[in-house]
Amino acid sequence: MRLLGILAAVCCLVSLVACGGGSSSTTSTITVVGASCNPTSIAAGQTSQCTASVSGTGSFSSAVTWTASGNGTITPAGGLFTASTVPFTSQATITATSTQDSTKTGSTTITVATAGTVNSVSASCNPTTIQGGQLTACTATVNGSGNFSPNVTWTASAGTVNPITGVYTNTTPGTYTITATSQQDPTKTAPVSVTVVNGVSNSLPIVVDGGPAGLNVSYANGAFATITVCVPGTSTCQTIDHVLVDTGSVGVRILAKAAGGELDPALVPLPQLTSGSNVIAQCNQFVDGFTWGSVSLATIQMAGETASTPLNATVAGLPIQLIGDPTIPTVPSSCTGMKNESNFQALGANGILGVGTFQQDCGSGCTSGTPPNVYYSCASGSCAPTLLGLAQQVTNPVSAFTVTNGSLGDNNGVLVQLPSVPSGGTTTVSGSLIFGIGTQTNNALGSATVFDTNSSANFTTVFNGQTNSCSYIDSGSNAYFFQSAGFPGLVACTGSISSFYCPTSLLTLSAQNQSATNTNGATGTVSFNVGNANTLFSNNGNANNAFMELAGPNAPVPNCGSSFDWGLSFFYGRNVFTAIEQQPVTGTSFVGPFWAY
Repeated sequence: MRLLGILAAVCCLVSLVACGGGSSSTTSTITVVGASCNPTSIAAGQTSQCTASVSGTGSFSSAVTWTASGNGTITPAGGLFTASTVPFTSQATITATSTQDSTKTGSTTITVATAGTVNSVSASCNPTTIQGGQLTACTATVNGSGNFSPNVTWTASAGTVNPITGVYTNTTPGTYTITATSQQDPTKTAPVSVTVVNGVSNSLPIVVDGGPAGLNVSYANGAFATITVCVPGTSTCQTIDHVLVDTGSVGVRILAKAAGGELDPALVPLPQLTSGSNVIAQCNQFVDGFTWGSVSLATIQMAGETASTPLNATVAGLPIQLIGDPTIPTVPSSCTGMKNESNFQALGANGILGVGTFQQDCGSGCTSGTPPNVYYSCASGSCAPTLLGLAQQVTNPVSAFTVTNGSLGDNNGVLVQLPSVPSGGTTTVSGSLIFGIGTQTNNALGSATVFDTNSSANFTTVFNGQTNSCSYIDSGSNAYFFQSAGFPGLVACTGSISSFYCPTSLLTLSAQNQSATNTNGATGTVSFNVGNANTLFSNNGNANNAFMELAGPNAPVPNCGSSFDWGLSFFYGRNVFTAIEQQPVTGTSFVGPFWAY
């Protein structure tokens, strides 16, 4: 209290010194006024924005009043000049006058060219049918002669359209008119019809819960969904739960009941056949193992979406892998991997939902040249490597979503949403797998940073001074996986959990992600924690299944180089987008493949 009293007295003393002892005054003057306009050359009907720079002393005012000598009009306060029609190219003098000192002015000139003639306007919107809340991009072409203006203004009978860019959206079903109007000659217009239809449910629940019942060991950090598998063109379907959501692979892979999975033999989809009526099988390689099974045809239903038949396919059905199919020969010696994951206990799931950045799981590498050990033609009890067309390869189900009446489908990528997890882990986490990017109100990119990838779907992560140019974001990996060089505390665990790190104390690390070379140049720093896996797994009486601090060592990617695998630990508390190759995001300049968060 005494101290406060002393401080108060000092404050009063300062106040007296500052305010007492007579009066004072402050003067201000304007010294220079400058003016500039952009653009400096326009045609009749076009506009130029003018700005002023005012210099002075004291507390001077920077406000100006605008005037024009002729050949157009200018807003006195805003400085927007609109050119009038002139018989020949002329100049208009634009003057900014200080409102404080009218003797101080600044001038510039604008060249006004003779106007050309606008003959017609044409317009189109793509797509012409959208679901409620989706976007369509409208474009216009102005035709004319002479120095005519190519600019149009967009309006809509209902909904929302950007007057400059022509991007349109509406949430109410119906047919609406979007109109492009010439800015130079408003009598020249072009109307376009856009139909809005009821949207479909594009959000599929996902859960991290330790995996399906019957596993010998709980699945740590596995995100699972439930999907429906149907025989193409029929209502014969089966719902399959605990299918692993994997943004690091492509295609639906369901474990046959004969291999411990759930798909009933009576509901096995139709087999994919070669031109010689041989059954097609696949050896699908993952980082830690492989799956062997037939390539079969099915219709996949997820939320309100249906994946049916790929583009250019001649037979109905989406190519999927039926893992552990008992009707095909045993695994050939050319199919190799760290371990065979073609059974329930090894796979740890009833299937895999691969929603990565590619449309097919092999692509052009399996269509020509020497067949790689991926697809096999099976006959007479043996299988040999074979080439396979794009439409016959195991296909990303999102890229094959049904698009009705030419509407914009949710087929350009996915968004994974998972909440944050408490330090030390938790038992169960619920989230969403949302289909489409920028196609509905629940999957907009917003402020997410877009990291373009190279042709192998990799970008760059710099960690501890090491450039990992073969990095990727993968919900199917259950931890951060990276090389530990330079961090002695990052020691691997022992025994059955040797694939994870067991530091003696919680480590806080950081790395920088970068778009692949020669792409959009995006960068971003990620801070993350690494805990002791042995401790994490034993927390809460061994009941926890979801962990933000789980990490482990990894090896370089074959034929690529060092990598940083941003597994499911990275997804908690983030919106993570995976964009499919060649698919644009409407209303933006972004085209897949990319990751964003």
